[in-house]
Order: sequence, then C-alpha cells, then structure tokens
Amino acid sequence: MRQNSLRQKGLSLVEIMVGLVIGLITVMVIGQVAAEFEGQKRTSTGGGDAQSNGAAALFLLERDIRMAGYGLMTSSSGQMCPLGINIYFNGTVLSDPGANPADGGILAPVRVIDGGGDNADTIVMARADAPMGIMPTTIIKNMPNSSSEIRVNWGAGLQQGQLILVGARDGSKICTLMQLSQDPQPVQAGTEFDMQHNPGQFPYNPPNPNNVFTNAPTYGIGDILINLSSLNHQRYSVQCNQLTRGDPIVTAAPYTCTNTEPLVDQIVNLQARYGVAPVGSLTVNNWVEPTGVWAANALTAAQIGRILAVRVAVLARSPQMEKDEVEASCNGGNGSITLWSGGPAVALSGDECRYRYKVFETVVPIRNSIWGCGQAGVACSP
Repeated sequence: MRQNSLRQKGLSLVEIMVGLVIGLITVMVIGQVAAEFEGQKRTSTGGGDAQSNGAAALFLLERDIRMAGYGLMTSSSGQMCPLGINIYFNGTVLSDPGANPADGGILAPVRVIDGGGDNADTIVMARADAPMGIMPTTIIKNMPNSSSEIRVNWGAGLQQGQLILVGARDGSKICTLMQLSQDPQPVQAGTEFDMQHNPGQFPYNPPNPNNVFTNAPTYGIGDILINLSSLNHQRYSVQCNQLTRGDPIVTAAPYTCTNTEPLVDQIVNLQARYGVAPVGSLTVNNWVEPTGVWAANALTAAQIGRILAVRVAVLARSPQMEKDEVEASCNGGNGSITLWSGGPAVALSGDECRYRYKVFETVVPIRNSIWGCGQAGVACSP
C-alpha cells in the first residue's frame, strides 16, 4: 500500500507537456486579443486625432476669412484703397503702388497663393484689429507735406504706437499706412486733434516719405483716417505637416516650419478657391482657381471687389502609421483623395497610404467685402 501511494504523488511528463501546451495556447490567444485591441485603439485614437486637428484647422481659417477686410472696406465706396497702400516697415518698402500700379499692397481682404498642382495652397488675410471699432474720422486741415501732422475732428480712440490708414473717402488717392508717434493731441477739446506720425520714429514711419515712396500723397479736408490699432496680417500655409501662421510684414520669405508659428499638427494639405460675383452683384456665380488673371500677384482692385467668398478644404491625417494600407482609395501604394465634388484631388503614394485621412471643407463668406461691396460709389444690388 505504501509503495502504491508513493507512485501517485506529482505529475507525469505527459501531464506537464499537456499543461504547457494549454498555457502556450492561452498566452497566444491573450496576446492576439491584446494586439487586436491595441490596433483598434490606435485606429480609433488616430481617427479621433485627425478629426480634432482638421476641425481646429478649419475653425481657425474660417474665423479669419470671415473677418478679413475689416478696416479696409467702407460702406460708401467699397475698398478704401483701390489704388493701393504705401507700406514701409523697419527700413524696407513693402508696397509702393505709385511705382507699380498693379501692386495693391495689402488692400485685398483675402489672397490665395496657388501651390501648383495638388501642392498645398497658401491663404493670406488682412484686417484691422481695433477693439474700439473702425469708424473713420475726417481730416479737417490740409497737410502741407507728406510728413505733416494730421488734424482730424475726433480722437478715434487712438494711442501712441497704433497704426492708422489714411486715404480719400472716395478711394481716389493712394493710401498710406502710418504709426502714431504720440497720443492724439487736442487742439480744441473734443472737436480737433492732431495726429503725429514723426518720420523715422516708429517702424512703420519712413525717414522721408517723399524719398521712399514714388507717390507720397498729402491728404486734405474731407479725406479720412481709419484706426487700425494694429494690422492683423496673417499668412496661413502648410509646413512640415502642420498648419502654420506668420506675418508677411514681419517675416520675409522663404517661409518654413522654423520661421512660422505652428498651429495644428498633422495637416497635410490646404486648397482654396475664390467665390466671384458679377460686377454690382452680391451673388456668387463662379468659382475660380487662384491662377492666371486670378493669381495672388495679378489681382486688380476690380477683381478684389468681386471676391465675396472663399471655398476652403483642409486635409488632416492620423499621427499613427498603420501596418498595412488603410486609405480606401489606395491600391498597391497609390491612391488619391478628392477634397470636394469636382474639386482638386490630392495624390497618395507609398507610406502615405498607411495613414487615415479626414477632409474638412466649407464655404466662407467675406462679410466685410459684402458689406462694403460698392466700387467708387456704385452700390451693389442684392
């Protein structure tokens, strides 16, 4: 009996091997389930990131496009500066429309710079950033020369260092961007103020306007001054798979991911088109590419007045590269994504097919252009 009971203690070799096999199978199953779960998690997270990034990028663009042209348009004549704007900054002449009549300076609320083919476009927007509003103040004394102080009929909420835009009420003069060198000086309390823009004292004031600009106008009674406060001039582009922003007045080309401000990650393409209305109309009846006569450096004042909307599309991708092709349009490492019906298609190849993509597209009205749509006093009809 004792010998028989001793033989029953422990496990046999066969039992141990069976146990090991069951354990290995269990570990393999758990590993596969965990790997599958992790893959689904990465896919869901990556898709969510692309969704969030694309929505954020489109929101930023839409917000600035809607506000574009604030302070550059007037209800009486449409564009305040159809002949262009004299712009000087920190020792450099940025715009001299007197020498180059085709140069509209930054009078365009929105300019789209075509990237060529399916390469990302660039959108440049300009507007005033005046918290007190942009109600024009009227000049009540003729300027003897282009460096003279400007006397107006109220202070317009201005302070030293703020920017002002000076031009003719009917758009018949080249405008000039100036910077106040001191607070408005009262001449008669509440009714007359002198605006000083001492030459060479601030970055936007040239040492001698007559020597710097081909046409440095003197402004007189009835002309107007707009309080821009500061000029919100933004250049949105795609650099290093990011939506970036930079001020083209402050930062010179070429633009890279090191000299622009990164805003949103994993934005790989940006495309935009102009919504154009016939002259004297508020109805957009044509969508045009920013090329040829509609290229950013070829726009005339008449064309700018007809641009009432921008169609914009943003292509965002997930940050996680997948093991296999996941983009539905890809086959063997080649595919494309159409950004809107009948619009541009962005080609994908190689590893680009192993990311997940989201397209965000909208049409944005340029409301300041719509509100100030008249040209030289000609009202727009609805």
